[in-house]
Amino acid sequence: MTNQLYTVRSNRQRARIWIEGARLAGAGFTHGARYNVMTTANILALTLADDGARKVAGASARPIIDMSGRSCQPFDTGDDVSITYQQGIITIERAQS
Repeated sequence: MTNQLYTVRSNRQRARIWIEGARLAGAGFTHGARYNVMTTANILALTLADDGARKVAGASARPIIDMSGRSCQPFDTGDDVSITYQQGIITIERAQS
């Protein structure tokens, strides 16, 4: 399990979460892998699924997940979040202050 502190950024006036690289690949989120996003009041959970609605972008050496706008809810631009990478699942939740 790997943790990352991250601040939700902005792109075209909308919240944006951009994650990439070795942490993704280490959790199984390689280029072309399919996944689903589940949202609760305080957490975004990304889980690998063969028939997932979304696909990891980027390249083999640098997988990318780029979420913006409503995809980032319940978080807004400037929110500090904690991203936890585990095999097959990534969770994003508000960072503890």
